Amino acid sequence: MAEIEQTLSSMEVAEMVAKKHADLMRDIRRYAEQLAESKIALGDFFIKSTYFDTNNQSRPCYKVTKKGCEFIAHKLTGTKGTAFTAKYINRFHEMQDIISKQENRPQLPWFIRNFGKEGYIMLFRDFKTLTGVEIFGNYTAWKRADKLQGGLDYNGWRWHTAVNREDFLKKYGFDYGDEDCLMYLYPRGIKRALEIYRRENGRKLNQEAYDMIAEGLKTIEPPNTDRRISVKKSESITIEGLPIHVNISIGNS
Repeated sequence: MAEIEQTLSSMEVAEMVAKKHADLMRDIRRYAEQLAESKIALGDFFIKSTYFDTNNQSRPCYKVTKKGCEFIAHKLTGTKGTAFTAKYINRFHEMQDIISKQENRPQLPWFIRNFGKEGYIMLFRDFKTLTGVEIFGNYTAWKRADKLQGGLDYNGWRWHTAVNREDFLKKYGFDYGDEDCLMYLYPRGIKRALEIYRRENGRKLNQEAYDMIAEGLKTIEPPNTDRRISVKKSESITIEGLPIHVNISIGNS
């Protein structure tokens, strides 16, 4: 995964510093103004991006570089600053471990896609092909408190007419299909989707599909990269009226 751009999403940083995302965004915009006044490149610290909220609406966010995390850490004091520093250092080391171990990875299964700077993903349509479950379809689990979170667990990519379908296929190795928006899960989202799928289906669970996806995760993640979630062993969807932008962020993929 040498193509990974090592940044954290502002949503993940907000979680780390125990702030509301809106408050962190306000802080970053203030930092951006101060950096501009000093003629210092904003992109070295913070990069504008977008994500999808729980209502599938496109919202602004930032990709935070390691320098950006250091910048934020210097604004914090005491135990809070120390805790954040430790957390972001661990996260960047985890990403570096992913890169360094890439050459030793087993061959990727067909449903794990390398989507450039977005890293490794699984398309919504591939999850449905394997499990029969359409994410955000008539599936009550996605609507509960532990549902997937836009920008952290999943995202989308919308192209313009200028984007050539054949060029896309050549660059990424898969076709974006006929849908208006290509929706996909980050590794963290695949884990959560599997957990919800197992819990909600019970005896109707397609164990073969579950195990196949769980094994696929092992090819793209070192163990315990997200301690909040554990994976037990074991086509597109249509979202009408959804304003979607290209979003390139590593948040916890």
